[in-house]
Amino acid sequence: MFDRFKIPKISRTTNGTLFDTKPPSIWRARTGKEADIAWDRIGSTVPPIAITADEVRAIGKNPDTAVRFPEEFGHGPDAYMASIEVFHHVHCLDKLRKEISYKHYWEKEEGPAPGGKMHEAHISHCIDVLAQALRCTGSVDIITYNWVDGREMMFPDFENHKVCRDFDALLGWVDENGVQMDESRYKAMKPPSGTQRIPNPFKMPHGFS
Repeated sequence: MFDRFKIPKISRTTNGTLFDTKPPSIWRARTGKEADIAWDRIGSTVPPIAITADEVRAIGKNPDTAVRFPEEFGHGPDAYMASIEVFHHVHCLDKLRKEISYKHYWEKEEGPAPGGKMHEAHISHCIDVLAQALRCTGSVDIITYNWVDGREMMFPDFENHKVCRDFDALLGWVDENGVQMDESRYKAMKPPSGTQRIPNPFKMPHGFS
């Protein structure tokens, strides 16, 4: 990504308040159409980008098993389908937001919590992926503690000052440079003859019940 886009840096202070702000933060909403739209905008609906075979190899993967965009999409013969990982992390965080309100989002489809085996696998996958990401890129910013009126115990001050990659700028770059996809385009993507395939990740492992 750094070869393609110099992501701006911005300074911000973490909203670490225990109770919601006024006006309320959309990112703390458990349910609702506005919250669903906001989370989809930065997660599930972000378009993929096209990368080359050399770029596939540079990240340690095999072009023979990577999906290539059809040439009729207009990106040439050397265009492989790729996504930026932060948007998958956001998608997973959104899945956990919805899991908190399982009855609202999934009970009609999945039955009573915790839902079907594939649903459970998806949620467990998201917890694991986010835990790995936090351990990999772990913040070492320092949290101090304050004495609080009316309490005998100290309380952590989560409102840290940070210099961050500008997420909105990155999202804007992907909007402009990504491969716009819809249902018809996904259906148009078929594996060429002789394509190498990986094992089916949706097949229940032996003994999994």
